[in-house]
Amino acid sequence: MPTTNEVFSLRKAGSIDEAYALALEIYEEAPNDEWCIKAIAWCLYDLIKRCVAQNDYANAKPYLTKLDKLNLSELDEILLKSIEHIKRLASPEKKIIFQAKEESKQGNHQEALNLFRQAIIQFPDDLDLNIQFGWELQKEAKLIFESEKVDIHNARKLLAEYIKLKNERPSQLHSLFLNYAHKISEKEEFNYIAFLKLWDLNNLRPDDFKPFTKDDKTFPSIAEKTIQHAAKIILDKKLANVVDYFLPFIDIGIQKFKDNIWLNYYKAKLLHLINRNDEAINFLIPVVKEKISEFWTWSLLGELVLINNFDLKISCYCKSLLCSGEDKFLANVRIKLAELLIQKELWNEAKYEIEQAITAKEKVSDKLTDYQKKEWFLSAQSKKNNTDFYNLHKQLAEEFIFQSLPWFDGCLGETFIIPEKPDKPRRKIFIKTASSIIEVVISDRKFHTAKNYKIGDSIKIKGEYDKEKIFQIYLLEKRNSNENWSIFESSNGNAIHAIQDDKNNITAWRISVLCDGKIKEGIIDKRSINSQQIIKSGMPLYVKYFQKEQPKNFSFFTEEHDTKIQILSISERKDGIYWDIFPENIGIVDHINVEKGIAHFIVNKKVDGIIKLNQLNNKIEVGTKLMLKIKKVTKEKSTYYTALTYEITQQEPTEILIKSFMGIVNISGSVGFADDVFIENSLISENSIEDGSIVKGIAIINYNKKKGKWGWKAINIENM
Repeated sequence: MPTTNEVFSLRKAGSIDEAYALALEIYEEAPNDEWCIKAIAWCLYDLIKRCVAQNDYANAKPYLTKLDKLNLSELDEILLKSIEHIKRLASPEKKIIFQAKEESKQGNHQEALNLFRQAIIQFPDDLDLNIQFGWELQKEAKLIFESEKVDIHNARKLLAEYIKLKNERPSQLHSLFLNYAHKISEKEEFNYIAFLKLWDLNNLRPDDFKPFTKDDKTFPSIAEKTIQHAAKIILDKKLANVVDYFLPFIDIGIQKFKDNIWLNYYKAKLLHLINRNDEAINFLIPVVKEKISEFWTWSLLGELVLINNFDLKISCYCKSLLCSGEDKFLANVRIKLAELLIQKELWNEAKYEIEQAITAKEKVSDKLTDYQKKEWFLSAQSKKNNTDFYNLHKQLAEEFIFQSLPWFDGCLGETFIIPEKPDKPRRKIFIKTASSIIEVVISDRKFHTAKNYKIGDSIKIKGEYDKEKIFQIYLLEKRNSNENWSIFESSNGNAIHAIQDDKNNITAWRISVLCDGKIKEGIIDKRSINSQQIIKSGMPLYVKYFQKEQPKNFSFFTEEHDTKIQILSISERKDGIYWDIFPENIGIVDHINVEKGIAHFIVNKKVDGIIKLNQLNNKIEVGTKLMLKIKKVTKEKSTYYTALTYEITQQEPTEILIKSFMGIVNISGSVGFADDVFIENSLISENSIEDGSIVKGIAIINYNKKKGKWGWKAINIENM
């Protein structure tokens, strides 16, 4: 029994007739077998192809008929495409298509182009022909559009020829022609917007939204360029009739290219063009909030405001001119403001704006030069600037944008410098929200805080959280208050110690403060302390401080975590006593070093420290009980405790640190144990203790560093 493998081997060897005969035989035996169908189909393909090559279209027809009767699987895409291709070749009337493709393959571009043009007239609905013709037109487009000077007549003609095709859309080819059209979009002879409507921006592909890199430089995507430039042309030519068609595409652009602020600008202006000013203003408000320091947002707002609202328009332009921007762009804002000022008969202010606009403009309009000849202009006084006028009139625009936001009470914090940006000072702002006090950092120049305010000043703020959950401040004004740092409550605290520089000059003080039942520390710069106030260690104080909230995803890996606090102000607390925020603890002396003049104490298994013997009025010994006020000190990764005050007491510690014991001594070497109590060599010798002796005495808790555990150590042996 012959197999399909033999058929394919004969085809490969060029024995087409033998292969076909064998395929017929196999097919008759199994007409529903997939491989038998494929074998005979490929053989028929070979036979038709040979007939076409010999211009023998009559003999090709029977083979085509047999091919049409086969039940071909749609899964074999290569076979199906090959059959479609051979069917076209086997049609004598489509010979011109075959010739056009051959000329194109041979590199004969003009001949191919001519043949394709003839073929498309005869077969306008042939998809493959439309695609092939489109690619041939693309070769012609490269010649036209990549020349130093584009022939606009030929360029328009070619684009018109392409746009009539019925090729696949969206596709790479379709996007290439969008790019070509963009290159002549500024030409008056070319109707770019009409082309885009025919091209249909719904055919933009995902790849069209990706920026591209050339010579290590990144350029905007074709989609971004097209949407933005189309919006500009619609506005420049005031094509109100196409705005509704175009708005969905600019919305896509705004969503895709979030950093492109001009798309927001153009959308607001497009809405304005079709008299949808309320929508334009509502759309522009969040843009103004996000780009509050951009002059163009306020200027556009001035354009959108009703024409009879002179005061609000003036306010918008004043706010715009308080923002930074290039003089040549600000000149247009100055002209708009000047026209309103003239109507208000504010001649001096109007004259200044016109003079500044003329200076900034490369090409001065006749209208501007005419102003200079007017009697009012000649008699008006020249001004150095209009800054005071801007600040006086900006409030209406601010209130219009931010009227829905509440005022928050706040205080002005310190300025600081980021090392990488020494010329851009920052300012801390503290804001009292409904739930807590937050800290926000702004540019010190944003609201001229260095000029208009001082640290601790009471202020009021309008702002809100942006989409990145960062609080943005829009407005900042002085707020009447009888005290500095008015949004903060005073807490009890103590001065710890002075911080000195290399010359022993006091530069700051370390302060402890009672925060929600815990003692925390911070540092206050000497410059923030009243120069008349004398500070001493332990001194009772009223303290105002700021503490950042713990992050919500904070993980606790150690026993204690405290967020840092900023000490904002201190003042004397006359009803307090020194070190009064520190609780008293009872500890026991467990070691004395007479040579160093120090003693070691222990409060519990977690707290211990050292005291100086010369600061005690009474003599102490191991086992002496002390009343202490202690402070935790953390340096890098180590923690220890220092005693602030201490005195001998008869009170008992809260934990068992000392106990009486009695037991049989087990001597090992020079030391011994009575049950769980360690007896050192000096006590054994002093009391003549022998192995097996029964002893009693006093033991103190003791940490064995070698074994890493707590135990007991005898400090006194009593006679029995």
